[in-house]
Amino acid sequence: MRCFQALYRRNFCARAIDLDEAGERDIYKINILEGMTMAKQAWYAVTSETIKHCWDHTDIQVDPTTNTDPWPHMDPVAWNIVHKFATTEMSLPNVENKLQALLGERYIDSDWRPALKAVMDAEGDVEMASNAIDALMQAASCCTGLKIHIPTRSQQAAQLSSTEAALMQSVRELQARNHIFGTLPTIDELLDPTEERDKGEFSAFEGGDSSIADMVCHEIAIANGEVIEVDSDEDNNDEVDPSITRKDILDLCQQLEVGCMQYGDPQFSLDLSSQQVSRKPTMRRTT
Repeated sequence: MRCFQALYRRNFCARAIDLDEAGERDIYKINILEGMTMAKQAWYAVTSETIKHCWDHTDIQVDPTTNTDPWPHMDPVAWNIVHKFATTEMSLPNVENKLQALLGERYIDSDWRPALKAVMDAEGDVEMASNAIDALMQAASCCTGLKIHIPTRSQQAAQLSSTEAALMQSVRELQARNHIFGTLPTIDELLDPTEERDKGEFSAFEGGDSSIADMVCHEIAIANGEVIEVDSDEDNNDEVDPSITRKDILDLCQQLEVGCMQYGDPQFSLDLSSQQVSRKPTMRRTT
């Protein structure tokens, strides 16, 4: 995870430097689509060696010195010999010799003694002997003899070391370009910022996952040229239309009166005309 974080922040800083060289003012601005794309690139950049190194810190790796050969008590051929001992006239010395020949130095008499004793205790009862052997074989299959290897803390993964060095170099360059002020943050502060560590649970994105998906799809469409964003000019329209003068209102009233008499309902036109006539003197006095 630390390597992924370092890769992402290194790419973010490199992007900021590129934007600064291109003359952009807000070099740290990033949208959801760009952030997701950079995260994907960072994740796929993590090497298999780094992932293996990460597992070394879990302390559950198999001891590399452990013998990788199948354990004797899990050998199916050896258990087949024991089964023949239970179902045929094979003698005890004969089955012991066959097991020794098969397993060689891995043969330990005490490992097989319970199974051989179970056959002899059955006294010719094949079903009883077979059931006892099956139970022992199943129990033995659960005892793998696996040894857990707890390695000493190894050095930092090579990829992580080189990525952290590149990240700090980018941060120093951003400081030289006057985009970072004050004391440079340490690598730990960059990869595990206090603001993010104390953030707690993130609140749900307004609109849920569907809103995030819609926003990303919209940004993809813009990137592909399928949608063209047009900035609203409402904020730039500072001109105010001149107010209508009272003379203009009187002229409009005159036109409305004529139009109502010609095309409107007679009674409605008469009422409207009367209202206009009663208000004209007042409007003329205030001009």
